[in-house]
Amino acid sequence: KGLRPRTLAAVVMEKGWEQVVACLAIFMSGGAYLPLAPDTPEERLHWILRDSEVAVVFTQSSVATRIHWPDNIQTIFVDALDITDKHAGMEELPPQPADLAYVIYTSGSTGRPKGVMIDHRGAANTILDINTRFNVGATDRILALSALQFDLSVYDIFGMLACGGALVMPDPQSLKEPGHWLRLIHEHHVTLWNSVPALMHMLTTHMTDTSETLPAALRFALLSGDWIPIDLPEN
Repeated sequence: KGLRPRTLAAVVMEKGWEQVVACLAIFMSGGAYLPLAPDTPEERLHWILRDSEVAVVFTQSSVATRIHWPDNIQTIFVDALDITDKHAGMEELPPQPADLAYVIYTSGSTGRPKGVMIDHRGAANTILDINTRFNVGATDRILALSALQFDLSVYDIFGMLACGGALVMPDPQSLKEPGHWLRLIHEHHVTLWNSVPALMHMLTTHMTDTSETLPAALRFALLSGDWIPIDLPEN
């Protein structure tokens, strides 16, 4: 589709497996991904696509019909691809350490949004450090709560794939329901938790209200992105 090394492609999707496929495909082309929420206001969405010089957007059929795309944008529906032609002769272009991996735009609270650029070296170092420090391996599973446009999702996806672990992805309709999270943790033997402290607080509050407990399989939690309440670890 014309993706080239060191170029950006946007990923505009609801949470789901399609996001993982899109990001891996972009990396295979040598490119970098730009995650955007499907409910991003149209003016902001168009501005970011222009500012980032994106020409290709990976999306889902259900999302694409809700968005008015700029004329120069080519959309790829990951959930509706015809994969009968596998392009066996396509050259895979693995990225280099200094190549751009992804760009996440700030909220723009101080003015116009600004793209924060992260290279593969930085992302890989973080993943390697966490997986080595906490002995994360192929038997581990993570509850992937964070939105793709939030940088905690980088570890959820690539930290797990790097060590052969698995992602457990909540239903998009139940992303803010701690009861749904707890069911998934029990059913799929989730071992890792990675979120902002507020989501862990929602989970502990739900367990207190319902007298439910966490399974022994959940062996550690990573909390970042905000201050951690003093009493949260005890809960």
